[in-house]
Amino acid sequence: MAEPNEVNTARSFTTYQVTPPSKFSFQSSEWTRWIRRFERFRIATELDKKEEAKQVNALIYTMGDEADDIITSFGLSEQEMKSYKTVRDKFENHFIAKRNVIFERAKFNVRIQDENEPVESFITDLHCLANNCEFGVLKDQLIKNHIVVGLRNKKLSEKLQLDPELTLAKDIAIS
Repeated sequence: MAEPNEVNTARSFTTYQVTPPSKFSFQSSEWTRWIRRFERFRIATELDKKEEAKQVNALIYTMGDEADDIITSFGLSEQEMKSYKTVRDKFENHFIAKRNVIFERAKFNVRIQDENEPVESFITDLHCLANNCEFGVLKDQLIKNHIVVGLRNKKLSEKLQLDPELTLAKDIAIS
């Protein structure tokens, strides 16, 4: 018997109903996460294959009431309002201020493992911070180095410092 959220199709495979993401909080810090979730929803439901005006309306509707006020403030033409990419980019520019790379790198550089913070949380946070730093090809090396110097366990930090073959994967596994 099929689960309540499963639908058996004529092709004898199971598909799952995909619910849209919850309404957007309209907090700038949440935009990147929310729009990534909406893009997954768009692809999973094949909304991305529908006409762009429908995609735009789905985006605005899913975001919530405040989105109508914001989109009106953009002053888009009727043609621009039918372009999903244009509308999405306008929201992107609205919610994401130009990053101050120096500030983002400073946050990364001063981050140390907090007392009672699990190593996994510390490493995850370093990855998130590094995403805003424009480190390029050095990103993994800088994260690896920062794990080593930012650990509260100084004996483990010293052990890692003495390993000339240390990689990010090995660093994470040992930590």
